Amino acid sequence: MSDVKITIRDVAKHAGVSAATVSRVLNKPDMVDPETKARVRQAMETLNFQPNAIARGLSSQRMDTIGVVVPGINDLFFDELYRGIERETRHNNMKVLLFDTQHDRHRAQEGFVFLKQHQVGGIIFTSRLVDENYDPVISRLGIPIVLALTEATGKTPLPAYKVDDVKAVFDAVSYLVSRGHRRIGMISGELLGDRTSELRLQGFKAGLSHYGIPYREGIVEAGDYRFEGGYTAMRKLLERQEENRLTAIFAASDEMAIGAMRCLYDNGLRVPDDISVVGFDDLSVARMVMPSLTTVAQPFVTIGEQVVRCLLQMIHSRGEYSPTGTYYLPHTLVERESVRAMDADN
Repeated sequence: MSDVKITIRDVAKHAGVSAATVSRVLNKPDMVDPETKARVRQAMETLNFQPNAIARGLSSQRMDTIGVVVPGINDLFFDELYRGIERETRHNNMKVLLFDTQHDRHRAQEGFVFLKQHQVGGIIFTSRLVDENYDPVISRLGIPIVLALTEATGKTPLPAYKVDDVKAVFDAVSYLVSRGHRRIGMISGELLGDRTSELRLQGFKAGLSHYGIPYREGIVEAGDYRFEGGYTAMRKLLERQEENRLTAIFAASDEMAIGAMRCLYDNGLRVPDDISVVGFDDLSVARMVMPSLTTVAQPFVTIGEQVVRCLLQMIHSRGEYSPTGTYYLPHTLVERESVRAMDADN
């Protein structure tokens, strides 16, 4: 294999574009039309081009900087998680470089490459499942990666920190049953290609089965973890309410739970008098809505701190410390005002 260093000019010549266009593909890809961008990326792959965004005599790794790849910078859960990340990085005099994937799988993989180019010491990846599609890019990075609120199912073993989604939702169903509810519906996350959604639905089904409650597809409607998704899913469940006669809804995120509550209000129904609602996350906003939301709390701050500690150990050990597997942190059920006890004859 040749040791000749491939430059931006080499890529530009191979792709038939200017060096400035290659630079824009690397740094501002949204400014480049899709066809040109694809041609440049193909040239990079063919030439095995490894760009270095800030090679100014620095070492190959910035030991004082870590990268964080997030699905959406505006997602409410991220603010909670970042408090833990920021607290622990500040304690260790570290800097954080963020990359927002805008909920796009391709951009998520771009995020790994972007952060590597900026020579971060390691990367925290949040929320989206890391499957076999990520294996090639991860194998090329050669830097530590730790997962938060998700897990890896590909061939590359990575440490992950999260709650046990199946057990957490099982406990939410158990709580509703303890309050006399047996006609329970669910607003899930997207059910195609979303591991977290699959696990939470699995926990919901397990809970119903444990208490002898029949499961039917008509009592579940998928959302997208956001307010609007919860609102739309609740509206669809209400269209089947004459058949389902649901007395309680479990939503797989607090945002969707609050969206469901708004939909119920708009349709003249009261929470919890007419329908009880339980969420998942325990975001700060769960305490602010009326009625305040009963929810399954994820220890976001603790997870944020733990992933940073793990990542720093991996960085400073230079390969000697390589943990793998999923580390479950405890969840709790926070009881507030959105669930009522059912009468025996309901």
